[in-house]
Amino acid sequence: MNFISKIGGAVSLVAALLLATTLMPTAAVAADNPLLEKYRAEGATIGIAGYAPYGYKQADGSFTGEQVEIVKHVLGAMGITKLEFVAMDFGALIPSLVARRIDMGAAGIYIRPKRCEQILFAEPTWGQGAAYLVKKGNPKSLHNFKDIAKTDGAKLAVLAGGTEETLAKKDGVPDEKLLKVSDKAAGISAVISGRADGFALSAFAINDIVRTAGDLINMESSGSITEIAGEIYQGHGAIGFPKGDGDELKANMAFRDAFQAELANYVESGNYAKMASAWGFGPADAPTKSMKELCGAGL
Repeated sequence: MNFISKIGGAVSLVAALLLATTLMPTAAVAADNPLLEKYRAEGATIGIAGYAPYGYKQADGSFTGEQVEIVKHVLGAMGITKLEFVAMDFGALIPSLVARRIDMGAAGIYIRPKRCEQILFAEPTWGQGAAYLVKKGNPKSLHNFKDIAKTDGAKLAVLAGGTEETLAKKDGVPDEKLLKVSDKAAGISAVISGRADGFALSAFAINDIVRTAGDLINMESSGSITEIAGEIYQGHGAIGFPKGDGDELKANMAFRDAFQAELANYVESGNYAKMASAWGFGPADAPTKSMKELCGAGL
């Protein structure tokens, strides 16, 4: 079954969300787009956080991941072929976009209202819960954020500035029970060394760690966390772009809209689903909200 399937003759929800921005007047997409010409001539710089399944460097020096492959395909279709991928701490991605040190962020950045005030987003291509990386057997029986809050001595590693830090606090975890780390490697190391009892990331990212190295490092997943503070939770990640104001905002929006139109074509063709399935993305992971909805309310 394809990720982007047709049910009863209608496109699936994820395709509908992605196609929504293409319903704007054609002139809005085809308008003068100085950034498109700039990137075609000079290339574009894309920030990643350096971990699977979103974007990471392979042993041969090339970059891949679900978000990286979206950028490669969409920008290639737009005539932008010179791409530079730059790995950085997750917490540095949005400040780097704001400062225009990078042209796009491809790291599964969750769409949240406060982030929408700072940067632009494309439509999400998936939604998911969170999870913990824990030692095999899950010795402290940590399955959700409330377990961290109520278990004496429990410590949770989270990416500094990441969504999981926000989720933990929203579900009652005090700051002193959080160990803020800069990247995935530091989070894994914290659990291995015993400085933390779990490392929280997106469910996709945790599943990828367990799939590729779980037996080697004696780790497993806590299971997907889809309820936060009594509400159903699903994080939606998307490609991020600089925002700015005035003419700069107009140019950035024109480029984002052109990117979105090509992304919608990629999804509608079914080729996105084939690509994303390599990292375990499937029909159950389709987004349930649009970018506009996520910018308006939610975590």
